[in-house]
Amino acid sequence: MFLGGAGPGEDPMDAAAREVEEETGWRPGPMRPLLRVQPTNGISDSEHHIFLATGAVRVGDPTEGWEAERIEWVPLSEIRGLAAKGDIPSGTSLAALLYLLTS
Repeated sequence: MFLGGAGPGEDPMDAAAREVEEETGWRPGPMRPLLRVQPTNGISDSEHHIFLATGAVRVGDPTEGWEAERIEWVPLSEIRGLAAKGDIPSGTSLAALLYLLTS
């Protein structure tokens, strides 16, 4: 899961694809909207658009290497254990994974 901002007038899906490539070095394959969340409702009006990509192609090293501590593919079957151990601290990421795993 990757978080990033859209520029002025930038489509959220285009921004998500750009951010994934910048932060991981992988260009996402076909994407579709998954859900939207407001992680700090009542404090901020920030809305996170979450997309699901059905594949990715490695295009090089991340251009913003400071954004990710570790980049790896993780089977969905391991998500519950990682979440239980606290290895997925992002509430937005957890919301997206919970939605995906229960759909």
